[in-house]
Amino acid sequence: MTAKINYLGSNSIDIALDESRIIAISQREKERLHNRSVLVRLIDIMLCLAKSGKPFRGHNKQKSSVCKGMFLDFVSVLKKYDETLRNHIDNGKKNVLYTSNLIQNDLLKSINNVMKRKISSKIKNKLISVCADETSDVGYREQMFVVVRFFDPLKNKPTEIFIGLQRLHSVDPSSIFNSLTEKIKEINVDWSSVLAVCFDGAATFSGKNNGVQAKIKIENPQIQYIHCYGHCLNLVLVDSLGHKNRVVFDFFGCVQMIFSFVEGSPIRHSVLEKISQQTNNKLKTLKSLSTTRWACRSEAIEAVDHNYDSLIQCLSEIYKTTKLADVRLKANGLIHNLKSFNFIFALTVLKPILIQIRIVSAKLQSPDIDLLAAVSIVEALKKSLTDLRTDEDNYSTLFDKVLDICSSQKIEIPNVKQRKVSSRIDSNNTQHFISDKKIEMKCFVYYTVLDDLLNGLEERFSQETLLLISAIGRLLQFNLHEHDLILLSNRFNLNDSELEAELRLLKSLPEFEIGKTSKTIYQWLNNLSTNNLCNSFQNFYKILTLFVTMPVTSCSCERSFSKLSLVKTKLRSCMTQDRLESTMLIFVEQELASELDPEDIIEEFKHLNNTQRRLEL
Repeated sequence: MTAKINYLGSNSIDIALDESRIIAISQREKERLHNRSVLVRLIDIMLCLAKSGKPFRGHNKQKSSVCKGMFLDFVSVLKKYDETLRNHIDNGKKNVLYTSNLIQNDLLKSINNVMKRKISSKIKNKLISVCADETSDVGYREQMFVVVRFFDPLKNKPTEIFIGLQRLHSVDPSSIFNSLTEKIKEINVDWSSVLAVCFDGAATFSGKNNGVQAKIKIENPQIQYIHCYGHCLNLVLVDSLGHKNRVVFDFFGCVQMIFSFVEGSPIRHSVLEKISQQTNNKLKTLKSLSTTRWACRSEAIEAVDHNYDSLIQCLSEIYKTTKLADVRLKANGLIHNLKSFNFIFALTVLKPILIQIRIVSAKLQSPDIDLLAAVSIVEALKKSLTDLRTDEDNYSTLFDKVLDICSSQKIEIPNVKQRKVSSRIDSNNTQHFISDKKIEMKCFVYYTVLDDLLNGLEERFSQETLLLISAIGRLLQFNLHEHDLILLSNRFNLNDSELEAELRLLKSLPEFEIGKTSKTIYQWLNNLSTNNLCNSFQNFYKILTLFVTMPVTSCSCERSFSKLSLVKTKLRSCMTQDRLESTMLIFVEQELASELDPEDIIEEFKHLNNTQRRLEL
């Protein structure tokens, strides 16, 4: 009877198997969710370290080590307060802890892939611009950085995104072009979707016949090449203040020598600090001159000007107290140069000029600037320098200031040397003698510097984009000529008849007031988007968005260089290329990395390299 009752009260074998399977599936699902929650914590730790550019690994990852690396240290700290991670580390299988360097590489690669898919979705069906530049890392590897620029309709402005770096095994144009093509293909972009490219002035990149520019235009002749405006201004500065003008050339040599002499020894630097404190003069850090750091010349001159009295006293004390003959000789030479008329004149005259150039340089390095604003500020610099050249009162004021400084420092004003200019017998040149030091310095130094700067600005900034910029300037005033319509239609692939009709309508709308600056462009873009007029005036909208998409500078690549030096240090010089690229993408694009969903990263990690993970995910 008992057996009968048990038999009648029990479920059939099918039902029993189903229930057992449901329990097993439920248990596996619970374990899977637990594993994913553990992985989410590990991913968060990795993102936190990568966004800060911190190293993951230490010298010794053994359990007894006190320097296991920041990743394992983070795990050790977090497991004290998190039960899920503690159970996984203490009670889980030791071959599936997922804290090894190989798993770190796979997780970083997964994050890299997810971020590139996000970037690809942002630029899908859009025309973009590509900026590239190269540098060498601490491991003596040549790295090319690539940045894309596109118009973001959500932000209603252009956006620049770093998409990665590529190691160059050769720096010839073909290798660079192939590497650049490979890099943009990673975000599903080909050259037909590229509007413009921006490089520095190196012949390998900018060569019209065999450079990277030429190879890109073979793929797409409509691509516009833009020589980085920041590099252009730096080249103007380096060329104009070079060896042609001996007074300026000697002045910058003295400024560099001051930095090398004082900052080359902690003892000499401490003397300068002591004198600055005694004279209640706040010490301004001395700067070295460089051909690549664009603001260094202005900063170096300002530092010398601010610390001038302290430097004189510092060098005098070093001269009196040093026991080294070469140091005594250098100190004496620097004092002689600092207390010379030519040095005081160059310091006083160049300071206001270089400050203006530094302001323009900083503006040209902005990622938000467009071509119209860049040309406007360069034209403003030209006008300012022209005004300085024609303003006699300004030069007189500067020269009087030079005389006051020389008088206070007891510096003798040298006499003008009477030089007879050699000439042919049949020459009509007049023999003109300058008897005034003020006129001599104005003609042979002041005017020379300004003329070289103005000629350099005129030459370096004469790019192929000027016609397009001029057309956009007339567009802002609704005053397009017929050739402007043809140029814009061909450049941006538009219907010129529809564009002309749209301009007539927009001219009558009160929201679209004429202007002259790039501010007008963004006001019009804002009006088109807020009033849902983008589709109605699609040709006009396309011109504005594509024009601001064209880059002005490749400085976003330059800014990434500084982050490379923080990620790949001497202690991390053996880092593999894949790990370096993944870490750099997270470090540079921190905002994008913060928006990632850990579940997407886990799914990518689960199927990465077609491997079967030991941990059920």
